Amino acid sequence: MEIDCALAAGVATPEQVALAEELGYARAWCHEAPRSYPDAGMALAVAAERTSRIRIGLAVGGHWRRAAADAGALADLAARARARAELVVGLPGGTAADPEAHASAVREVLRREHGVDGVPAWVGRPGATEYLPLAFGVRSPRGAALRTVVEVTPGADLHRVVARLRPAGLLLRPTGADVGRELAEFAEAVRALELAGVA
Repeated sequence: MEIDCALAAGVATPEQVALAEELGYARAWCHEAPRSYPDAGMALAVAAERTSRIRIGLAVGGHWRRAAADAGALADLAARARARAELVVGLPGGTAADPEAHASAVREVLRREHGVDGVPAWVGRPGATEYLPLAFGVRSPRGAALRTVVEVTPGADLHRVVARLRPAGLLLRPTGADVGRELAEFAEAVRALELAGVA
C-alpha cells in the first residue's frame, strides 16, 4: 500500500518532502492556499531539486485561480520534477464546484501553451473522502474498484479504514507542530498493517 502526505506550503516544505521520500512515501502534495500560506509551487520546486523518487503534486482548489495560472505553476514543477509532477484538484469535502472540469482545463492549457502532456491528475470531490485519478472520472463502489487515495487524519483507526475501503493508498495531512514525527509515525503504522497482512 502506498502512503502519501499533503503538506502546508512554507519554508520547511522542501525538507519535509525530502524526509517523506526517505520514509518511503510515494507522493507529497502541497495545497495552494494564497490567503493562508506561501506559494506552494515555489516550495515544491525547491523540493523537486532535493528529491529524486517521490512524486510531487501541486494541489489547487479549482476556484482560487484560473486554469492558466495553475498550468504555469505546474509547468515549472514538471520541468524541475521531470516525470514526478502531479496535479491535484479539489479536496475531499471541499467546495470546488467542478474539480474535474478545472483539472481538464489545466491539463489542456499545460499541453497547448507549455508543451507538457501526460501529467497525472487527481480529483477530490466534495463530500467524499478519497481522491480519484481523473482518467477514470467515475466513483467506484465503496472506493474499491479504482486506484483511490483516501485521506486520513492523524490518530485515525487505520485498520478500520483499510478494511472498509480497501484503498490503494493512504494520505496523511499532518496537523501538529512536529510534521516530521507525524510522517514517521504514520509510515510506521502503515508498515505494521502490511506486516499484519491487513494492507
